[in-house]
Amino acid sequence: MVVKRIWLSAISLLLVAGVLSACMQTNYRSMDANAEIATPFSRDIFYQVADAFHADPPECVFVLSATNANMPLELTALIEQALALRLGQKISRVIGPRERRAAERILALDTRNEVDRRYLARAEQCPTYLEWRLKDFDDSHFFVWSRKQIGLEVRLARSADDAILWRAAHTTSRSDGGLPLSLMSLPLAAAEATIFNQDTDQLPSMIGDVVRRLVVTLPDVR
Repeated sequence: MVVKRIWLSAISLLLVAGVLSACMQTNYRSMDANAEIATPFSRDIFYQVADAFHADPPECVFVLSATNANMPLELTALIEQALALRLGQKISRVIGPRERRAAERILALDTRNEVDRRYLARAEQCPTYLEWRLKDFDDSHFFVWSRKQIGLEVRLARSADDAILWRAAHTTSRSDGGLPLSLMSLPLAAAEATIFNQDTDQLPSMIGDVVRRLVVTLPDVR
């Protein structure tokens, strides 16, 4: 009888997982859309392309550092590199984090300051910049369940007047482990959760997913 209940519980969980998987889809929505229209368990990417983008498509963009204060350097580097790589597939010239930092040192600039940002734009003949911030971040581990979440908001703007040409936002999450169905399954759930939590490839992979989905909404002007 106990075995039967366990099997019924397992089948129920599998059915729920199947339904959720079927519901999982990627939705591209207007940046001004009401968050309440988002479908549960879906991937929602919010974006907006301004008319000014099409009127004068950017030929060059430099990637700024995060607007968040006290961002971990390793996380900042992963996100900046991912953004520079993906932007290069849409815009002819991209000044990535290494080149930007070199220019900041040589010219004694701080691109968080709009005056210095405009000076760099003129010096490098690169009139557009990408500004980004960490919108969501979570790295939770509760013995039998682990979850990671990361969300970004990005803005492409003209240095001359800070007019926004394109903006987008997206959050993704992953988890592993789960509620054990018996004492025998408890060690397995704990092991799965721990392995997931300690997997150093998860975060770079998630950053890649978020950035890819964001940049998909940017028109190709190469």
